[in-house]
Amino acid sequence: MNDEPRVASLDVPSRIESVRPAAAFCVDTARRQGVAAADHPLFEVAVVEALNNALMHNQREAEGVIHCEVEVAGRSLKIRVFDESARSPVTFPSGAASWPDPSLDSWETIPERGYGLYLIQAVFSDVRPVSRNGHHGVEMELSF
Repeated sequence: MNDEPRVASLDVPSRIESVRPAAAFCVDTARRQGVAAADHPLFEVAVVEALNNALMHNQREAEGVIHCEVEVAGRSLKIRVFDESARSPVTFPSGAASWPDPSLDSWETIPERGYGLYLIQAVFSDVRPVSRNGHHGVEMELSF
């Protein structure tokens, strides 16, 4: 097993139409590296969620860039998504709040947003904020 990190990267315009090609790049790269989890549909959903978050939270007047990296070292996969926002790195809650119990009587109380981190954490065992050269984002890691 080669433990030397192999990194592939892609820059895409910070536009909604860039999300699917960037997600396909991440998923296809992981598959080519033998990451079986990349064949599960929820894997792509988690990557799309991270890309959507980068797009949504990159509030700039001029079009920016979203930078994607896929790194495989040994039996570890890391996917990083950076945006050009000027904000400091986000922090993630240490303990996930419970999911609301959806029912016919309470469906109106379920928030429309805020489940992205749950989706990402359902696929990736380690999710953390990252910062590099003034750009901020998320690093998602799993072992395979």
